Amino acid sequence: MSNGFVHSIPVPRLYKTAAKTVRQVTEEGASLKQLIYEKKHPNLKGVYALATTTLHNSGKLNEIIRKTQLLFKEPRFDPWLARVLITELIWGKGVLKNESKPIQTILTYENEIRQHLQSSTPESASEEPKKKEKSRYIRINTLVKSVEDAIEGFKWDGYELLPRSKTYEEFLETVRNLGNWPYPVFIQDFHVEELFAFPAGTHFYDHPGYKSGAIILQDKASCLPAYLLNPKPGSVVLDMCAAPGMKTTHLAAILQNRGKVISVERNMRRYQVLCEMVNHANTECVQTFNRDALTLSPEECEDVQYILVDPSCSGSGMDRPEFENSQGKCAPGRLKRLQSFQVLLLRHALLNFPTVKRVVYSTCSMYPEENEMVVDEILRDIGKSYELVSARKLLENHWINFSSKDYECGENCLYARPNIDHSNGFFVAVFERNPDVPLPDSHKKRKMIENSVDNSVKGADETRKDKKGKKRKNRGDSETKSDYMKSNIDEDLKEVRISDELSEGIIKKRKKTRGKDERGIEINSLDEGNNLSNNGETEKRKKKKKRKQEKESVECDFNSDAPEEIYEMSETPPKTKKKKKRKSDVSSSQ
Repeated sequence: MSNGFVHSIPVPRLYKTAAKTVRQVTEEGASLKQLIYEKKHPNLKGVYALATTTLHNSGKLNEIIRKTQLLFKEPRFDPWLARVLITELIWGKGVLKNESKPIQTILTYENEIRQHLQSSTPESASEEPKKKEKSRYIRINTLVKSVEDAIEGFKWDGYELLPRSKTYEEFLETVRNLGNWPYPVFIQDFHVEELFAFPAGTHFYDHPGYKSGAIILQDKASCLPAYLLNPKPGSVVLDMCAAPGMKTTHLAAILQNRGKVISVERNMRRYQVLCEMVNHANTECVQTFNRDALTLSPEECEDVQYILVDPSCSGSGMDRPEFENSQGKCAPGRLKRLQSFQVLLLRHALLNFPTVKRVVYSTCSMYPEENEMVVDEILRDIGKSYELVSARKLLENHWINFSSKDYECGENCLYARPNIDHSNGFFVAVFERNPDVPLPDSHKKRKMIENSVDNSVKGADETRKDKKGKKRKNRGDSETKSDYMKSNIDEDLKEVRISDELSEGIIKKRKKTRGKDERGIEINSLDEGNNLSNNGETEKRKKKKKRKQEKESVECDFNSDAPEEIYEMSETPPKTKKKKKRKSDVSSSQ
């Protein structure tokens, strides 16, 4: 155990993995689904179920531990493992079959735990109201099958199509009661005609349409950004943060495969998911790029007319147990850094592509820091070169939830709220270009970008010292800070949003590429560099060699666990001789 709890028989790996996951979600604000996806445990479903139940009952667990004084009497007991084991005993399988010391310890407290649980106050003992499951939304991929053919196919499967609703409120009422019909039913979405709602729990993983790419498992809220961007067939669209590919394939379907969708994703693992999704959906107009969207220039995205900006966010609008109570709220510091990155990316989209007509900004967050506050900061930059279009107007008043009047953006932006709209939580803002007003000049744009980076890299040195200890101006100051943002925000700050659709079967397990970074480039990691020193090499020489490698090598391992460090990438490749030496060192160490 992590706290030195010695025992001869090991605790089952399932419990240790779940305990570590619960700790990371609670203490670090990490995404549960992302952590589960990264685990190598053979029973990921079991880990997810156990971690979810533990998080859901965190209040009761804290009360049990306090009343039994378990951690006081057993000071070496890992508190997170204790919570997981109690969860398994009380709300899980109901038994603990193992001779390890931690499990035997919990079993000695079993009667006391159950007594305290039964004698709890009505407020703490009463079961929380069970969360109503959301309806199953599926999008028909019109690049593979027409909506009409899909409807006939569902009828052939035994489902009855309900009449299309006349108002949005009527539609919501129908969706709310889909599971109450005596026979299987489905209904066409009120806004997106290729989207259909089925009763909660309807499965499509074995459906021929899902396997052929004709059916996409996509929540309604996730369809709204592409729907409101509404690119015309034949136009050029840029999807700046494209993985896992739901919105990219939706955009391709809206274009009818006529035109071009430039789909960009920086993270290599997520980029692979994007490519798989694009191929599966029979798209012909999508070009995928594994790079940072902040480095895109107008010349590379010539004639781009529509841009979708759906950046990494806290994910607080998703159906995730870590956001069900106050302990699961996103840490303020992390929220601020995410906000800085979101502003940077949206500003880049709005001010650097002169041919653009419409830009949509969306998040799956319910926090105003990532929504209204981002839009407000952008509105101060763009002047009258863009208009923030009223979502109420775009949806012809057929919507309920909008942004707050307390902000400059007013009620012009859209919110999808799970308890009202029966979907995931989402925020969408639509910017329309005013061609009569020029964009801010390049000097002003650069200044705004540098200011945004400054706000998010507080505490980072803006000057470097020479050997004499004197400060000198760093020629690449703004570029250095941008490199920090590009390397660390995506890894340390991102909430790599693994949506419900992905967790339910889209992603296939992949082997981790050793010795390569997320761009597929062979790396010389800093940790490995410490182990490659020759026998008898002093600490001073090792540090000097490490700094030299960082400066010379473009094949740098960005360490997401060191957010205050800035890794610079040299524009000049290292000399061949030195490069070969490092490669041989790496191979010998491996």
